[in-house]
Amino acid sequence: MYIKNAIWSVLVGFTLVLISKGQDAVFSQYYSSGLYLNPAFAAAEPATSVGFNSRVQWKSITTPYTTNQASLIVPLYRSSNKALNLGGLGLSVFQNKAGDIGLTSLGVNINAAFVIPLNEQNHILTGVQVGFMQKTIDFTKGQWGSQFSPVNGFDSSIDPGEYNFIASHTYPDVSFGAIYYNNPRREIREQGKSFYLGYSAYHFNKPNESVIKDQNSALPVLSKIIAGGEFSLNETWNISPNALIAMQNTAMQINVGVYGTFSFGDVESNSLVPSRLIAGVWYRVKDSYIGSFGIGNKFYTLGISYDMNSSTLRHSSSAKGAGAYEISIKINTPRIEKIQRVYQTPRI
Repeated sequence: MYIKNAIWSVLVGFTLVLISKGQDAVFSQYYSSGLYLNPAFAAAEPATSVGFNSRVQWKSITTPYTTNQASLIVPLYRSSNKALNLGGLGLSVFQNKAGDIGLTSLGVNINAAFVIPLNEQNHILTGVQVGFMQKTIDFTKGQWGSQFSPVNGFDSSIDPGEYNFIASHTYPDVSFGAIYYNNPRREIREQGKSFYLGYSAYHFNKPNESVIKDQNSALPVLSKIIAGGEFSLNETWNISPNALIAMQNTAMQINVGVYGTFSFGDVESNSLVPSRLIAGVWYRVKDSYIGSFGIGNKFYTLGISYDMNSSTLRHSSSAKGAGAYEISIKINTPRIEKIQRVYQTPRI
């Protein structure tokens, strides 16, 4: 059992290293973390909104891999026409933590996005995101080869002699994105469908993220392609197929799936009573199956999801709990009822 646990720990540690070098974390509920998905989504909200996402992965290990993000979006309107939004401003905070030595990435960014109407039925949203990232590591929690003795094994009192690391490193971060929308007013009942296609590039400035002194390690650009739509089945049911392709350095992640929305009423006051149910399934290619469920009304949406591992890692007896849990919540302020643009966004 000890050997199995040791092997499992080594595999997980090696995987964490690959993640830190290969690709940024991507939420399974990517459709509910708009600013983390594409900076242009700051222009998609019809009213001020606050969102939060939290992901916990590999709970079976001592220190699970955790990812959190929070965002605020404030729409911009024409001074002469409060029903016509021009775009939006956003603020987002992101934190990722992995491993026993507390490898932590913290990002704070501001967004500006604008609407470019091609005609009544076709719009383009564009957005830019600027901010900073801070990467920290607590090297005092590490176990170095020089700290092991033939007699006593690991001895924390032995000086590891590792002085070439930077405990905290801060660097600027620049990203941009664009989204094409058809039927932006989301008049599904009258026109039957709405769809979108988007591209974003994060870390476009390729900052130096190295935590080793006098070394340069450019953070690769993270490209995300999203596509999806919404189709009306009847007065109460909509289905929304969607896909995400994330590419960074040599790593690639592909998510494909669909969610359905069942509407059974409307809430006219600030109430917690839900007026819609949302359920969906996704497949992350060669990695996991994802199931999600959510409730909400026009003032809030609450979603939960679970990733069930489909890779060979699932065969390990120590891999119980090696999936990922996510929760998302979004709160909206009352919006202008006659707003002319209500974009279908890939979120529950």
